[in-house]
Amino acid sequence: GAPVASVSISCPSCSATDGVVRNGKSTAGHQRYLCSHCRKTWQLQFTYTA
Repeated sequence: GAPVASVSISCPSCSATDGVVRNGKSTAGHQRYLCSHCRKTWQLQFTYTA
């Protein structure tokens, strides 16, 4: 079967890319991610306010 569509996100802590999973969303609606290797959680947000 075709692989599940996923973005290639690397962990900002350990740089792993194969163990990163979605971890819900923050209160602001940003996608949160969890690294299954080092257990770090973070969120991607491409909103830069001047």
